[in-house]
Amino acid sequence: MNHSTKLFRIFGIDIQLHFSWWFIFFLLTWSLSTSFFPPFFPGYTQKTYWLMGILASLLLFISVLLHELSHSLVAKAKKIQVKSITLFFFGGVAGITKEDMKPSSEFQMAIAGPLFSLLLGTVFYFIYKLDVNGFWTAITFYLYQLNFTLGIFNLIPGFPLDGGRAFRAILYAYFKDLTKATRIAAGGGKLFAVVLIMLGIVGLFGGAGGGLWFILIGGFLYFIAGVSYEQVVVKEVLSSISIKELMVSEIPTIDPAMSFEEFLQNHARKGDDLFFVKNDTFAGIIDVKRLQPLSQKMQQLLKVKQLSLPLSQIKGITTKSNAYNAFHLCNEQNVDVLPVLEGKKTVGFVTRKAITNRLVLDLRFGFLHKKVLGGSGK
Repeated sequence: MNHSTKLFRIFGIDIQLHFSWWFIFFLLTWSLSTSFFPPFFPGYTQKTYWLMGILASLLLFISVLLHELSHSLVAKAKKIQVKSITLFFFGGVAGITKEDMKPSSEFQMAIAGPLFSLLLGTVFYFIYKLDVNGFWTAITFYLYQLNFTLGIFNLIPGFPLDGGRAFRAILYAYFKDLTKATRIAAGGGKLFAVVLIMLGIVGLFGGAGGGLWFILIGGFLYFIAGVSYEQVVVKEVLSSISIKELMVSEIPTIDPAMSFEEFLQNHARKGDDLFFVKNDTFAGIIDVKRLQPLSQKMQQLLKVKQLSLPLSQIKGITTKSNAYNAFHLCNEQNVDVLPVLEGKKTVGFVTRKAITNRLVLDLRFGFLHKKVLGGSGK
C-alpha cells in the first residue's frame, strides 16, 4: 500500500505502518494525557500523565497488531496467502491474494480478530484488578476497555468491519453472489458510519466527550465501505473480460540499434506510447511516458535498446487469463504493458490503458446495471 513503511516481517507477513498512524498516535497520546488519565487517576505529575499516554497508545497499537495477526494466521491456516498487513491505528488492511474465498473461510477469518480482542481485554482486565502498581493500573484500565470496545465494535454487521465481513460471508453463502453480498454489507457499513458521524456532531455541540473520535472513525468507515464495494465490482467486471478481447497482435516495432534521437524524431512524436524493440537477439518494450529527460548529446549516443525494458524481465500473461489478472500483474510489476503468451511464445500485448478503457465502458454502459443493480438472486 502506498504511503506505508515496512516495520518488520513475522510469520512470513510484512508488517507495514501507514503514515496516518502518526497523526492518530499523537492525537490519542495528547487526549489520554490531558483528558483521560488526570480525572480518573489524579495525583500524578503532568510528565507522568504523558508517559502513561505514550505507553497506552503504543500498547493499543500492539493490541491492534495482534488483532490483525489473528485474522492473517487463520487465513494462512486456510491456505490463503497473506503478503502484508498495513496498520492504521484502529485497524489494518491485509494484503490477501485470494479475495473470492469460501464463505466459511471468510467468516472464520472475520470473527478471529474480535474474539482475540475480547480475550486480550479480559487479560488486561484481570491485570487491572490486581492493582499491583498505580501507574500500570491506570494503563491497563484503559487497555481493557479499549480492547473490549474494539472487539464489540468490530462485531457490528457493517462492512468493512469484521462483523460486516462475517455478515457478507453469510450473504454470499445464501445468494451465491459476492457483489450483491458486498453491496448489502457495505450499505450497512455506510449506515452505521453515518450514525457515528451524527452522534459525533451531536457530541461536539452538546459538550460530550468523544465527539471528534466518532466523526473521524465514522468518516473513515464510510470511505472504506465505498471503496471496498467498488473494488469488488471492478474485480467482477475485469474477471469477465478475457485477454483475447483486449490484446493486440502487434504494436509498432523498432530496431534496438536505432539511436534514441532517431526514435524521437521518426517514431515517438507520432503519438504512440509503447513500442516493441526487437531483433534476432533482443526483445523489449519502450514506454514513452516513462522516459526521463536526456541531454542532446545523450540522445545521440544512446541506443533504443539501452532505454527499453527487456521482455525477459516482464512476467507475461496467458491468452486463457482475464483482464483482472492482467491489471493486477501490471500493478505488481509497475508496467503499462504485458506480453501475451501461448506457451513460451509471445503472440500479442495487452496494455493497462486498454484494460482501464474497457472497465470505464462496462461500468458506464451496461455491466453495472445488468450485473449489479439488476443482478439475480434469491
